[in-house]
Amino acid sequence: METGSRIDNPESSEQTLVRLIKDRGVEDPEVRDLLTGWISAQETEVGSSGDYAIAQVRLELRRANLFFQAGYADAARESFEAAKLLAANYRRDDLYIAIGEEWDGIERLLGGN
Repeated sequence: METGSRIDNPESSEQTLVRLIKDRGVEDPEVRDLLTGWISAQETEVGSSGDYAIAQVRLELRRANLFFQAGYADAARESFEAAKLLAANYRRDDLYIAIGEEWDGIERLLGGN
């Protein structure tokens, strides 16, 4: 349930954002505020994570998934690339390869975009 510019039920926050982004676009001020709040909350979780590197990669993948579901393929691609770069910077070759393979599969589904 939405209240003001925050989302009360965190388990549905991503789906709510996906719906709002699809319906109104990321340019809508309320959507932008909700998205910024969601990202801030995710970044707070990253900061308190025991494995900072993995948490950062997961955040980028969650962001990529959110944008992909909302139909923003370019933004999703940017977040996938950011996740790959983070994995490379943290020398997590296993993650780097897995992220690349996941994006390759998505691009095949999209018809090679």
